[in-house]
Amino acid sequence: MQLNELEQHELVSKIIHPVVPPKVEYYLTDFGKTLIPIISALGHWGDENEDRLRNLILRSHEKTSLNDEE
Repeated sequence: MQLNELEQHELVSKIIHPVVPPKVEYYLTDFGKTLIPIISALGHWGDENEDRLRNLILRSHEKTSLNDEE
């Protein structure tokens, strides 16, 4: 998802400052802030499953490397 899509979904808003070079600040809207607990829960899940995820990723890379050698 790109910043303009986040804006269209009213999750972020921006302030454009009339300076050179251009300066743009983005911030979470109140609606966007409702995602914080969900993102936090995903972060906790990732922390709790870090070792398993790392092993799965490494195995996947090893399989890809082996297939590339064939």
